[in-house]
Amino acid sequence: MRNAAPARTATSSVRTDRTSAHPGRLRRTALVATGLLACAIPVVFTAELTRMLLVGELPEHRFHQLTGQGLLLCALWLGGLLPLLRAGWSGRRPSVVTGALHAVVVATGAACAVASPRGGAPVLVGVLAVTGALLWTALPTRPRLHLRVQVDPVLAPLWLVAAALTMPYVLAQIALQNAATGHHADNPHFFDMAWLALALVTLGVLAAVLPALRRLGPVAGAGLTWTGAVGTALGTDRPWTLVALVAGLCAVVLSVALARRPERAREAGSLI
Repeated sequence: MRNAAPARTATSSVRTDRTSAHPGRLRRTALVATGLLACAIPVVFTAELTRMLLVGELPEHRFHQLTGQGLLLCALWLGGLLPLLRAGWSGRRPSVVTGALHAVVVATGAACAVASPRGGAPVLVGVLAVTGALLWTALPTRPRLHLRVQVDPVLAPLWLVAAALTMPYVLAQIALQNAATGHHADNPHFFDMAWLALALVTLGVLAAVLPALRRLGPVAGAGLTWTGAVGTALGTDRPWTLVALVAGLCAVVLSVALARRPERAREAGSLI
């Protein structure tokens, strides 16, 4: 019985750390305003790309519409924003996974925009970064990004190989964008593909070396699988899309299998 009080105290401290005071009206107004600003572009892009796919507009760009230009990149974009909004509205601290996903999307976009500044890419990424920063500022509590390193001996080699095989593709897409004229100069599809590919392998590598981000491994693997499957089916950007398909499937299967191990489940539970 003497140990009951400390146990309750420890539990209480954990709950207090994970939540904050109920957000007031002003805080929620700020969240709505910054959330609308941050989500406007990816929501509009998603709606427009969905329309284009449904009516068959620009079928020669279907690969880009489904992946980098496209629906997959918008899904990653919104996947880092909407959970931040939901947690902020309820007064909870957003998960480290959510914060890392948003940070990686912004950082990889910025890196590609520096390497390929044509076609309005720096403006797009600049808007993404500024509106995202405003949203983070409006949050009652922010994700904790102080993470310990623990390399997974299975996932790390897989993602490092995937990254090594993907970087030539990223550099080639950036070179194509810098040399583009006409339609592709104004609509930076190649930049988008470089951004998507770099974001996916970055998420995978981080998941392999940071235990708190292990759950991003299946996300990155699924993204590579989708990109590779679409490209392989449409005969686009081979042989990299075939490599992405195989690497993505391996990453998903291994991530799920390793997550089911008792010691990994305990580790994940201690980090949530």
